Amino acid sequence: MMKTKNTTNSLLALLTLVLAGCAAGPDFVAPTPPSANRFTREAMPQIETQPSAINTSINRDWWTAYGSPELNQMVERALANNPTIEVALANLKIAQESVTAQRGFFYPTIQAGFNASQQNVGQSLSSPLASGAAIYSFQSAQLSIGFVPDLFGGNRRQVEGLLANQEIQTYQLDALRITLASNVVAAALQDASLKEQVRLVEQAIALSMEQLQHIRGMYAGGYLSAFDVTQQENALAQVQQALPALQKQEQQTRNLLAVLLGQTTDQALPSLSLDKVQLPKQLPAAIPSQTIEQRPDVRAAQAMVHASSAQVGVAQANRLPQFQISALLGGGATNLAQMFSSDNTFWVLGASIAQPIFSGGTLLARKRAAEAALDASKAQYRSTVLTAFQNVADTLYALAFDAKALEIAKASQAANRRTLELTESQLAQGYTARPAVLISLQADIQSQVNYQTAYATYLGDTVALYQALGGGFKSNSP
Repeated sequence: MMKTKNTTNSLLALLTLVLAGCAAGPDFVAPTPPSANRFTREAMPQIETQPSAINTSINRDWWTAYGSPELNQMVERALANNPTIEVALANLKIAQESVTAQRGFFYPTIQAGFNASQQNVGQSLSSPLASGAAIYSFQSAQLSIGFVPDLFGGNRRQVEGLLANQEIQTYQLDALRITLASNVVAAALQDASLKEQVRLVEQAIALSMEQLQHIRGMYAGGYLSAFDVTQQENALAQVQQALPALQKQEQQTRNLLAVLLGQTTDQALPSLSLDKVQLPKQLPAAIPSQTIEQRPDVRAAQAMVHASSAQVGVAQANRLPQFQISALLGGGATNLAQMFSSDNTFWVLGASIAQPIFSGGTLLARKRAAEAALDASKAQYRSTVLTAFQNVADTLYALAFDAKALEIAKASQAANRRTLELTESQLAQGYTARPAVLISLQADIQSQVNYQTAYATYLGDTVALYQALGGGFKSNSP
């Protein structure tokens, strides 16, 4: 008697342990990312043009660092109206509801049913009724309950995987917001730069045409040859040729900006002036460990490893016994009022267990496939981290070298401006002619174009740094 009691207690203890949360398959362990002390092979030199970096996280609205209300409005407008954000939000909603749906399998299913019929058994068959009537009506109602205990955690692993997929969709939404904000800022800055370049090139064309008129006059007076006229005509054509390409690029950039803002290309766009855009006073520090935490694509890759790990558990649980408990309670009678009387009620209690024995290798193959998928997701995670490191390193090198180019362009602009001032002074004193001033003016305009291009490129590098370091959006922020 005592032995039987001990056996019962042991079985109850084992059942309690199983129900307490033991789940098949491996528990998720976050993958170890590739380690690096810094992004570049050597320390980047501090350049005068560059703002000093600080070791802080990136603000969610990092674009406000450029000090342009117009730019801020464009980014907020894009985040509110761009349809790709709506797509990402809908995908996140799908993932959330899928988690809720799968969690429903933790609970019993309850169904109610009602049947009504009129039957004629004829004279050849005996009536099932005590009255012996051949024609009769019969009504029945029943309540059925079914429950599949998640003894080996297959459903828990399914929910775990779906939660990981929800994380993936959340991080993808963050990544989309970062990319959208970065593209808007970059396109707006590029548009402002191109608009200024078009204005400067138009001035250069006007000066070149004036120069051609002077040369033609001097040729008519016999002071210059036809070769000089042809040379200036060729110089004018070269300047004119640059204008259509800039105008095309400007309009295409504005089309891109319109789509990013969620509007059609025929609608008016906000105007941004590059001289009212400031360099950020401080840029975020590039720290490998911090970047791994901040970049949503890296976090999404880690969540993908989590989802793959959970699928291994699902595949393993499918090879273990499956339990099911069911209950049925109902009543039936020819008279609706007597359906649930004590003589007319019925009930059923049932339990079943099924253990896969042979499936042609299907279940084992699925488990191995899930394990291979887990290995693939881990490799993809490492690849994503390495690509993130490359993005940041590329941006840091671009900042360093484009800062040098900007300093050179600034110095060239200052030198050409001094040359122009000296030439104008000589003209005022009668030591030179108008054509010499026109040449200095064209050189000054070209140096302005070069500076505008270098400045816009460097500004674009700072935008790329914000994006490469994670962009400021955090998970669970839809």
